[in-house]
Amino acid sequence: MKLLRYQAPGQPPQDGLLHDGKVFPLIGMSTVQALSHLHSGDPLWNKIIEQPGLPLDLVTLLPPVERPGAFMDFYTFEQHVKTARSKRGLEMVPEWYQYPVWYNGSPRCFSGHNSTVAFPDGETKKDFELELGVIIKKECRGVSEKEAADCIGAYTVVNDFSARALQEQIMKIGLGPAKAKDFNTGLGPWMVTPDAIPDPRNLTMRAWVNGEQLAEGNSGSSHFTFEQAIAFACEYQTLYPGDVLASGTVGGGCGLELDRFLETGDVVELEIEHIGRLTHKVG
Repeated sequence: MKLLRYQAPGQPPQDGLLHDGKVFPLIGMSTVQALSHLHSGDPLWNKIIEQPGLPLDLVTLLPPVERPGAFMDFYTFEQHVKTARSKRGLEMVPEWYQYPVWYNGSPRCFSGHNSTVAFPDGETKKDFELELGVIIKKECRGVSEKEAADCIGAYTVVNDFSARALQEQIMKIGLGPAKAKDFNTGLGPWMVTPDAIPDPRNLTMRAWVNGEQLAEGNSGSSHFTFEQAIAFACEYQTLYPGDVLASGTVGGGCGLELDRFLETGDVVELEIEHIGRLTHKVG
């Protein structure tokens, strides 16, 4: 099942269901609520798709979660971590293999499919990052890895846009990359429930810039699973429905690793198997 937020011409933003190339408004619930209360083929699902639907190409797609409470971006792919650290003259630390660490990104900076991203003024190393994301569907705190699987409500594509030149400067302080990240994070084009994902540990991930494929990886190459990340993250805090968690960049999935950064006018497309393709233009 694919859930999304959209805006039809002349209408306010709405929460919807994508089925057979048409968008249908949800009935009495948000996309996040639908993760727990709506199931493909049940009476409510049938009632939703019996409504008049709009062709997908007639609506503007918005980030599929409205005002998430938290955005936590993890660092789970060893190839990416090794390469990124080596470019700063750093070795891997043994603690990385023990803890699925994350940084807290801004939940107010998400952008949807086919939107334009504006980087900080004067940025000379504009970058994309190809990541898998999950949306939490219920409160979880102190759950085990096994229990964490039932907290995952949907999967989506994340583009963790990064201002690398700015990041190089502010991370010398040692606290985090916030200002170099919290200007825009791509999310979408929709979210897909687990029943439609055959194996979340075997999803092909690809990136294109201006139609040229620059990266290809697999979700299963991460050192940590989302279940491990959730269990670690909620040990001393509560995660809530709608919180967005990202995997971190798949190996080779960003310009920093490829020594190729973005220019104004570039079109970036990220695709994850069984989910969809998320497109942005660099403004």
